[in-house]
Amino acid sequence: MPPKFIDTSYVYALINPSDQWHMKAVDWQTRLSAKDAPLLTTEFVLAEIADGLSSPRFRVAATKIIHTLKENPGVEIVPATSALFSAGLELFGSRSDKDWGLTDCTSFEAMTARGLTAALTTDDHFRQAGFRALLLD
Repeated sequence: MPPKFIDTSYVYALINPSDQWHMKAVDWQTRLSAKDAPLLTTEFVLAEIADGLSSPRFRVAATKIIHTLKENPGVEIVPATSALFSAGLELFGSRSDKDWGLTDCTSFEAMTARGLTAALTTDDHFRQAGFRALLLD
C-alpha cells in the first residue's frame, strides 16, 4: 500500500469529536493502523497544525499530536527545506486561478515528488490539484 499523506484537516477532525468529519477520520485511522500503512506529512503541515491549535485551550493537544507523529516510525515527515518551500511558492504563484494556500502547495509538491495520489484530508484543494481527498470520498 502506498503511503497516504496526512493533511491538517485530518488531524483536526481526528482530535475534535464535534468535527463533522471526526467519524470518518477515526475510521481511516483504524483502517490504516490495522494495515500498518505508511504515512507521510511535512514539517509545513505540522506547523500549520500548531498554528491552528495555538490557543491555550488546545496547545497541549497540538504538542502531543505533533510529538506522536514525529515519534511514529510509520510516519515519514518531510523536512521544511528551502527547496520544498521554493517549489511550493512557485506553484502558489503560478495558480492565480486557485485559492490554494502555500502549505497546500508545499504538500502537493511533496506528494508529487514521492508519487503519492491520496491524502487524508477534507480539503477539496487536493482534488483540484489531482489527488484523492480520502475523507471526501
